[in-house]
Amino acid sequence: MFLAVYLLEEQVMSGTPNDQTFTKFIHNKDYRPSLNEDEYSYDLAIFLSFTQHIQYEKTEGLAFISDYQGSTELLTNLQILTHHLVNEGIDFFSDGNIASVVDEFKARHLCNHYCKWPGFGLEVYA
Repeated sequence: MFLAVYLLEEQVMSGTPNDQTFTKFIHNKDYRPSLNEDEYSYDLAIFLSFTQHIQYEKTEGLAFISDYQGSTELLTNLQILTHHLVNEGIDFFSDGNIASVVDEFKARHLCNHYCKWPGFGLEVYA
């Protein structure tokens, strides 16, 4: 008896209804937005950087999401980065999981105005 298994994904069109283009907001090997301050969507990129800070804090330094890319309406192909202590060092989130990025997050993440807002109660890093 043969069984077939199929994985279906929604097709992502190259243009969105608002004619937005594909943007790499944060690379999985970096801690900063990939955009310059004067570029469209920079504000979104620093907000996504802030979400990494929250994820890092809430997981007690074990994980956060990176490789933010897509448009302002749809993010695609995100990467979960985990500390080497997660799953005893066995990589279960593919080759894009760079444990050293997690190890260095606290020292290399640049806090922005979202991170520093007192209402969130986050530790402010360098």
